[in-house]
Amino acid sequence: MAITSCTEIFSESEWAELISDMPITTRQVEVIKHLLSGKSDKQIALAMDISIDGVRKHLTRLFLKFDLHDRHELVLYMFNHFRQGCLATGCSRWQ
Repeated sequence: MAITSCTEIFSESEWAELISDMPITTRQVEVIKHLLSGKSDKQIALAMDISIDGVRKHLTRLFLKFDLHDRHELVLYMFNHFRQGCLATGCSRWQ
């Protein structure tokens, strides 16, 4: 298993597997990564060089795609999606 830094939740290979069956854009993946690292909308906007409204539009589209209501549900959805995939493939991360 690849080593992740202190601020990364998933390794690059785990991210690739996690999002492989999700209908999301590269920019939406970036927003999710920043969100999972605890960044605010303003911090995400600065990191991605977009407006705060741009961040919020990405989040709104993600909420609609996955039938979610807020960023907390999105975070839980991502972890649950990863966990289900991990359990299905027998990875050691959730044993």
